[in-house]
Amino acid sequence: MRKFVAVLAAAVMLFALCASAGAATQVSIWHTFTDEQQSALEKFAADFNASQSDYEVIVESQAYSGFLDSVYNAVANGVGPNIIINYASTAADYVKDGLVVDLSQYVFDEEIGIADTYNSLPEAIKAETVGFADGGMYALPAVTTGPIFFINKTLYDELGLKAPTTWEELAENSKIIYEAKGIPGFAADSLTDLMQSLMMQSGAGYIDVENKVVLFGDETSTSWLNWFGENVQAGYFGLNPTSDYWSNDFNAGLVASYLGSCAGDKYIVPDGFEYDVAPMVDAINTAWYPSWNRGPIVFNKDEASNKGAYMFIKYFLTPEVNAEWAKAMNALSPYGTTQESDAYKAFAAELPASLVAVQANLDNAGALPSVTGSYTVRTALQDAAIAVAGGMSAEDAMATCVSSSNAALQE
Repeated sequence: MRKFVAVLAAAVMLFALCASAGAATQVSIWHTFTDEQQSALEKFAADFNASQSDYEVIVESQAYSGFLDSVYNAVANGVGPNIIINYASTAADYVKDGLVVDLSQYVFDEEIGIADTYNSLPEAIKAETVGFADGGMYALPAVTTGPIFFINKTLYDELGLKAPTTWEELAENSKIIYEAKGIPGFAADSLTDLMQSLMMQSGAGYIDVENKVVLFGDETSTSWLNWFGENVQAGYFGLNPTSDYWSNDFNAGLVASYLGSCAGDKYIVPDGFEYDVAPMVDAINTAWYPSWNRGPIVFNKDEASNKGAYMFIKYFLTPEVNAEWAKAMNALSPYGTTQESDAYKAFAAELPASLVAVQANLDNAGALPSVTGSYTVRTALQDAAIAVAGGMSAEDAMATCVSSSNAALQE
């Protein structure tokens, strides 16, 4: 009897070891997407999981507020997700400490690579994927979006206004609206992206990668920071939405126009008025437009989960799946391989007006350097805009912004 029990126990242990050895490697994705986009991502994960047995992708929704800080703190402490879907600039602050995976080792692998897919990207976007200090490939785009104007057409028509083609026209429209209706004429979902655009379009530039300093801070760029603050203080521009985005305030008629991602078009449900969309202003002294290329970033864990994360990305960027994600995101696919697919051609044949507005600016689209400290530069620009809107002088706010930005770039 004892011999039988011993044999049985050994068999149980062997079964447990085999089961453990054969268990799928888990790959977690953290995100802040809306319900429809989350459903699409969960479907992709489920289909990928069903297609093989080596990896199990788990999709986990996180709080929008403080998301990137939560990710950084988790990853820096050895936990957190395997994948997030974000911008190349987000990956930059993880490179120095080896916390992100250089995807080129997989993308160009002869057996599991996707070189043809990668090489179908426009040259400017390929440059962004390797625009890091060491030339590694720490982010891959999945879709391209960009900012557009959402405009209360009913109100604009009533006041005889037209969609602005310059920032000065935007401010003048906003003044007329405020004086007539007592509401801000304009707001921006992302102060960072608005400030970056003003810096680039003013001709100042953004980051000198070689010398690790910012290029803005001159008199011209400071004057545009002041321009923003004065319009907020006058009531012509809004500063803080009642929720995470300005779409709710826009829908309620509390702001007459706002600058936001084309992906937000699905959430515009005006209360008693018609709305329209228009291309963002893309030039002051220099033509420039912030094309947003958002895609997977993989955090460095171990070889099995790193490879598993890549294998999901490979599936995620297949033409049919990538086309479906573009639809869910109300975005454009940057991949020639996707653009040639029947699924994407059907989508592209009936592009919504919001994506047509993005396409109108794409000839002037550009990417910003993704280097250590670039996330701090983004935050510093936002803080400068808020400070000037609150009454600080543009000169002092810009000086603080430049100082903190340069310190982060030189760490």
